[in-house]
Amino acid sequence: MSLDLEIRGAVILSSHNGYVPFVGSVGIEDDRIAAVSGNSLGAVGSRVIDAGGKILMPGLINGHCHGDMTFARGLGDGMTLAEQISAFEPTDWFHSLINDDIRYMSRQLTYCEALLSGTTFILENMYWPLGLRSIKAMAETGIRGALAEDVRKDFAVPDIMCDTEELRTFKSECEKSGIIPVIGGLSEEDFEPGRLKRVAGIVRRLGCRYTLHLAETRWRMELVEERAKTTSVRFLRDMGMLGPDVIASHVVHPAKEEIIILKDQDVKVVNTPMCEMKIADGIAPIPEMIGAGITVGLGTDGAMWNNSNDIFREMKALLLLHTVNSGIRAVKTSDVLDMATIRGARVFGMHDKIGSVEEGKMADLILVDATAPHMRPLRVAKHENVASSIAFNATGRDVTDVFVGGRRLVYDGRMTDFPLNKLAADLEDAASEFAEQLGELKRFE
Repeated sequence: MSLDLEIRGAVILSSHNGYVPFVGSVGIEDDRIAAVSGNSLGAVGSRVIDAGGKILMPGLINGHCHGDMTFARGLGDGMTLAEQISAFEPTDWFHSLINDDIRYMSRQLTYCEALLSGTTFILENMYWPLGLRSIKAMAETGIRGALAEDVRKDFAVPDIMCDTEELRTFKSECEKSGIIPVIGGLSEEDFEPGRLKRVAGIVRRLGCRYTLHLAETRWRMELVEERAKTTSVRFLRDMGMLGPDVIASHVVHPAKEEIIILKDQDVKVVNTPMCEMKIADGIAPIPEMIGAGITVGLGTDGAMWNNSNDIFREMKALLLLHTVNSGIRAVKTSDVLDMATIRGARVFGMHDKIGSVEEGKMADLILVDATAPHMRPLRVAKHENVASSIAFNATGRDVTDVFVGGRRLVYDGRMTDFPLNKLAADLEDAASEFAEQLGELKRFE
């Protein structure tokens, strides 16, 4: 067998066989998985990676992130979302204090952090347009992903929307770079029939996926109910704006009957459990959504609301949160692994291309060190604990190698072909200068 690369002797973990681990090898040809075997592939003339002592699994999928905010990491600590809005809106969430170069670097640092912690696909939910530089920022790091261009010129001014032709150019350029174009929608507090009709028309003309924050906080939902005499979910349903191409973020407070609406409309949900705990949004009914058959993925949100971009931490947080909230078996380990891999891929219509270790799929793979004390003892056969070790023990710091389309972007815990140290130093200088401009932030006890 002739292959470009053989990864040999790893413990392979994937949804396609129900997360039953086995020691084996994966062969890569071009950008695809060409072979998966419980034995050595014996590839001739191939590069071989000895992955003994490592777990090989699909790259993780982060379905909701705001990379614009990484430069402001930690500034939202100890504040609810409503309090942050009150404190930071006077600067348009810092936009008046920073330039596009800072935002560009901020996004790239986000993507590097994601790659180094095992994420191979990320949705960038953009705060402000960066034009075609948005595509360049993602493409240069090598991560696979989607870009959500906001339908509004400025998210704080909902009535001034982007020109359809601008968005059409954005879509075309994304697709040329292998990036999924997504349209970002209105905030719930800005729901109004005329605006929603305009957004629906833009999305329909472009034929893109559409993402928005939905049923996120009680105060936002109360505003909708006060103004429209209905709920956010029902409002969108009645406006014909729910469907299989809608990606609803957070979805913390849907009523039971609204879970059925989301299922019937095949809406995809991305939950961000650590963010929702950190800013006291609440606990989403994930067990109920999974039980209803809704496709649910995982995200981290931005560094203002989470501080970390590590999907491994999200998996453990979600499992523990719902164990306490809903019962010891409310969410299974396989459920949360699915959310981070194959269901996350389904959110973006990519489940036939990524999200599992199967022949023919794109070679988006990660290796996780299983030799550290916190990962041992590791059992593969009878009484195996590999899936448990990934969900409960591992963090992004345990990822040693990352491949996207067969290209090795992380080797031995370091970026292979990207000037991360310079980027981090440049952004640190800019962020320090920004903090000085910002001055004393209003804090809430």
